[in-house]
Amino acid sequence: MRKTTKISRYDSITRPFKRWSAWLRGFRVSADSSPLSPYRNDIDFGVTVDNGAAMKLSAFFAGIRLISENIASLPKSVKTVDQYGSSTSDRKHAANRVLHHPNDYTNAVTFWMTIVSHMKGWGNAYAIIKRASNGMPESLHQVHPSCVAVKMSGGRKWYKVTIADPDFKFLEGTYSDENMLHFMELSLDGITGVNTVIYNAIALGKSLAQEKFAGEFYRKGGNIKAVLETDGNLGDDAYNTFLKHFQASANFDTPLLEYGIKYKQLSVNPVAAQLVQSETMSIQDIARILNVPPHMIAELSHATFSNIEHQTIQFVQYSLRPVVRKIEVELENKLLFDSERDNVSIKFSLDDLL
Repeated sequence: MRKTTKISRYDSITRPFKRWSAWLRGFRVSADSSPLSPYRNDIDFGVTVDNGAAMKLSAFFAGIRLISENIASLPKSVKTVDQYGSSTSDRKHAANRVLHHPNDYTNAVTFWMTIVSHMKGWGNAYAIIKRASNGMPESLHQVHPSCVAVKMSGGRKWYKVTIADPDFKFLEGTYSDENMLHFMELSLDGITGVNTVIYNAIALGKSLAQEKFAGEFYRKGGNIKAVLETDGNLGDDAYNTFLKHFQASANFDTPLLEYGIKYKQLSVNPVAAQLVQSETMSIQDIARILNVPPHMIAELSHATFSNIEHQTIQFVQYSLRPVVRKIEVELENKLLFDSERDNVSIKFSLDDLL
């Protein structure tokens, strides 16, 4: 049986899938979620560094949520400019409908939160464009980056979607660039974005290792309140006898210390102090990676009223605006016809945040 794949809204040609089998093997997955990283041979922190592990870091999770929720909540519109230069919202435009109702199983806020989360966490976000017979967009379907592989052929990008969930098998297939929204973070080749976690594996690996160490430290009792010192070397019998007497009286009575043993109180635990400092440094690392002000993910060590106000403005200008512009450009390129682009634009308004 021959399987056909729709090439684009401009092509009515279908080709047998088997003729493409060798070609499709050239696809590369653009968002690596495996524990491998470019730095895996340099530093081994004893932890797996991948997207799943990074999302379990509270600061990383909070940063992704902060950006995605803010962008998802922005007013979105399709603007039309008339011959006099006056701009008005076109609510009846097909692009406007899919912006506010992307598909039947995802509302608009959740859809854009998902897209921005993939974009910031995996470096790439994808949404399949389903079109009507006239080429106008009818729906948008978000796809996890791990399900998409990208290939260049004939000067064009192609996307192969493979989904294990049987409920979403209807999305599987090979899509041309015109029928796939592809939002990228930093890219080194203009084809795919680099995976945020993999390219920051050292910093995030350190944070994960620190979290693991802290968990073990607190599981074993945390802060050491005191130590028992002796200049001599107790034999096994003397040690066991002393330990038995000490434990029996330590909680309620004043213990009698034998064998020249001294009780030494510890006022500050240097290990615990280093843990607090390490946690602060980890949050600052993650703030740099995600390009968010540290105080917005609860790191307030250097925060004052005046600089928080200024950093909040910078968050909109330097953190959200570049992401929003990348989204707007991709939407205009894929959801509008060539004939519309001179007088129609898609905008996410940042005015309310400013």
